[in-house]
Amino acid sequence: MIQRKQTLFLLVVVIIAITLFFITFQNIVIPNGHWPICLMPGCSSDITNSNIYFPIVFNVIILILSTTIIFLYKNRVLQYKLANLLVLFNIFLVGLFFLLSYIKEGQTGTVSYQIGSFLPLISAVFAYLAAHFIKKDEQMVRSADRIR
Repeated sequence: MIQRKQTLFLLVVVIIAITLFFITFQNIVIPNGHWPICLMPGCSSDITNSNIYFPIVFNVIILILSTTIIFLYKNRVLQYKLANLLVLFNIFLVGLFFLLSYIKEGQTGTVSYQIGSFLPLISAVFAYLAAHFIKKDEQMVRSADRIR
């Protein structure tokens, strides 16, 4: 049963998690210019420190978790719980992006947010929709079991 609606929503979450590696999520603006910051290790400049690794780890966790949820279609209860956990991880990733900008703003210059900062919110919406349809499938199966 991989060809369900929730699988498409989870595939969108995977695609967003992959694109987060290549899209800048912040620009640090200083008087001499600006430095883009993204999750790819070679993309960011020397202004970033080890704080960038926390969002990288959470993005990898989101990527791995969403791909494993797709293949747990036989255990819908676990799939539903992990999809809800995926929503929380995406919200936490957005919080990490803004926390990182709060730390950077005091050290260097002003921070401007890019589209990459808000992509995990879109990913959280798609993960929520996947969890909703997983729950709907589980309710349909349980009602069919009651009839028998």
